[in-house]
Amino acid sequence: MKELIIVKYRKILVPVLSIGFLLSACTKNSVNIKQPVVLPANSITSTTITGGTLKGVMLADSTYKVSGDVTVLPGDSLVVQPGAKIEVLNNSAFYIQGTIESNGTKDKPISFTSLTQKPGDWGGFQCDSAKGLSFKWTKIDWAGGPDSSGSPRATITVSSPINVDIEDCWFTDGQDNAIGIFGPAKVNILRNTIIGEGTTDGEGIDFHNGPTGTVAYNVIWGGAGSAIKVYTSATVQIPQTNVAVYNNTVVNNGFRRGAAEPGRGILVDAFATAQVYNNLIVSNYDGLDITPTADISTVKYGNNYFYATVDSLISNYYPAGSLGKAQSSDIISTKSNLMNPMFVNYSTNPPNPSQRTTSDDFHLKAGSPALGKGNPTYNNDIGAYTTDGKGNQH
Repeated sequence: MKELIIVKYRKILVPVLSIGFLLSACTKNSVNIKQPVVLPANSITSTTITGGTLKGVMLADSTYKVSGDVTVLPGDSLVVQPGAKIEVLNNSAFYIQGTIESNGTKDKPISFTSLTQKPGDWGGFQCDSAKGLSFKWTKIDWAGGPDSSGSPRATITVSSPINVDIEDCWFTDGQDNAIGIFGPAKVNILRNTIIGEGTTDGEGIDFHNGPTGTVAYNVIWGGAGSAIKVYTSATVQIPQTNVAVYNNTVVNNGFRRGAAEPGRGILVDAFATAQVYNNLIVSNYDGLDITPTADISTVKYGNNYFYATVDSLISNYYPAGSLGKAQSSDIISTKSNLMNPMFVNYSTNPPNPSQRTTSDDFHLKAGSPALGKGNPTYNNDIGAYTTDGKGNQH
């Protein structure tokens, strides 16, 4: 009986050892097989788009040419993947009635641009009736081309009551508002860089008719009108515009519109309310203007830093006629170039985008008076670039 048992084990052992040997041999000589890329079912594979309705996915690292107006219908979505580049021709625009998601990454931003790279080359994103909107790590340059009446268009405009999420994006040389929200949207506008928007009009960020939410850590340079405008309506008080405006760096805005309607660093007007803290307001035509028609009893503000490179702008930190008053928590330069916030590089008060130098850098040097002087409810520092890593990432 014992011999029989031994034989049985031997019969079993040989196949097991053989299998183990084969597995070992396969492991040592294995070949990495590259899996094919599986495209989304609704991929937009044609890289030439001549206009009409559009939906689906613009693919990562692809270049598309758009030569006619496109419309995303109410039930449709347009998704743009990281690294995509969209070149827009012929003053074409994106009309968003459905949803748009242009969500790049820091390593692979998305780009909407033009071939000639001139201001007003294309019509931007007209999203008056959109169902959803998200832009992250997206570069949007040269928009604002004229509408059928010849008036320049905003780069992004929204009128519907949706969630608007615009984070870590760049806007360069549009011809009207960079971002215009004209309805009761919930907004999250964070860490964007907005450069040279507008012609003789145009705000960096413009709110009307009831938006609520947060505007923080944005850098806004050289706009025609106000960097940030908070406005409900001249006649209708509800829904009220109510936004937290904190830790923005706004420089050289408001000079191209003239004295009849000067631009401000930050404007709170027309039955609107806001919480305005920790903003670095430098050499704008006017600084912080809280007008008599604002909901002045509810507007809260303080810990803002006012600086000018020419004496004539100092009296306009809180301009004449404004109900805003200097706060004890503010940092206020009382003479040009006094209490310098210590930007890494600043090329002094050019009123037009054509005078901008690419060396402008509004990060703060170590030892800046803006560091550690913020209202800690928002941030310990003042301005868009903060030491805690939460600020502007550009």
